[in-house]
Amino acid sequence: MGNSLQERRNRLWIWIAALILIALACGCIGLAVGGLAGYLIGRGPRAPTSAETPRLGVVVTHEADGARVLQVIPNSPAEEAGLRPGDRITAVDGEAVNDRNTLPEVLRRYRPGDTVRLTVIRDGEERTLSVTLGRAP
Repeated sequence: MGNSLQERRNRLWIWIAALILIALACGCIGLAVGGLAGYLIGRGPRAPTSAETPRLGVVVTHEADGARVLQVIPNSPAEEAGLRPGDRITAVDGEAVNDRNTLPEVLRRYRPGDTVRLTVIRDGEERTLSVTLGRAP
């Protein structure tokens, strides 16, 4: 009878040890997966450096139907393309510009040197201007 009791105790300890090892393995896997997920989420999309930020060279106010040009910066890509104060930019390469989808947000999808087509309303007429974006200072 002593042997069978000892055998049961040994089996119990083996089961306890196995469960502890399984728990440790699951914990390590969970830490690795959670750490990787946290790393990837924390990295997120990186902000462009100023050398990568495109520059149009306008001061605008956003309205429901576009970005109204208040000022065109001298010697800027906007001036070279012929933008004028009072113009309303309604789209960049066909993507709408408005108070929810602002001009800077849309332009951040491009890089300096990219050429984009601006849809502009001037004196009630729609025009398309081609602009090669510069680098932000």
